[in-house]
Amino acid sequence: MAKRIITAVIFVPILAILLVLGGYFVFGLTLFLALVGMYEYVHAVNKKLELPIHYALPLILAAFLIIVMKFNYQYTIPALLIAFIAVFMTEILSKTHSVYRAVATVFGLVYVPLMLGHLQLFDAIPQGLYYLWLVFIIAFVTDTGAYFIGRFFGKTPLIPEISPKKTVAGSVGGTVAAAVLTVAYGILMRAKFSFDLPIPAYAVLGVVGSVVSQFGDLTASMIKRKTGIKDYGKLLPGHGGVLDRFDSVIFVLPIVYLFAMLTFTTL
Repeated sequence: MAKRIITAVIFVPILAILLVLGGYFVFGLTLFLALVGMYEYVHAVNKKLELPIHYALPLILAAFLIIVMKFNYQYTIPALLIAFIAVFMTEILSKTHSVYRAVATVFGLVYVPLMLGHLQLFDAIPQGLYYLWLVFIIAFVTDTGAYFIGRFFGKTPLIPEISPKKTVAGSVGGTVAAAVLTVAYGILMRAKFSFDLPIPAYAVLGVVGSVVSQFGDLTASMIKRKTGIKDYGKLLPGHGGVLDRFDSVIFVLPIVYLFAMLTFTTL
């Protein structure tokens, strides 16, 4: 616990500063997280693949997707399709051929850089930073609320075959905590920053985002359990790797981005 707190005290302010600076600072942050996360993912799934994924191509394609999303989001789908083609062309031309390796690589490109790449898209939305804070409020409050409520009141396991320590009480508590904090954020933003969105919209986003956040956590846990690892990495002492800490954020990012795209015109 001490390591987790010290790491949070050091890295949370750094993360906040980079998000406030925006632009190429967020692009650099996103590229770094995507490359490290992709490396962690490949390292994990290679423990189960008969023919391991070579690191170079997934990392190059991850960087390619992040760059395309930064400079022209409209080309994201074509870029992903190009990555898909490149993976299977490489697989077919290799001395060994494995459809499982190719599919695992494409899944990783969607799971890590494509999802994380949304982090840099809020720059293009009016008052995008105000929306971006919601990603971290929902993900981190859900995680914290589920941990403490589950620890003190949790008895019934949620999905024990994937994550034995998670409980139904923790899941519900995390969702309630996220909804309450999201609504509180909306009230504060309306009062102090003229960021005026309907309060019920915050409540819905808090609940939906929290549920999605927990599925992001469980997805990362499922991959870890199936590959036989405890943590994806050691970048963040007490937390693990990028995918250990940002597993929930990865799933919440597209949800909040969609929310922003649907509501920014009402401001």
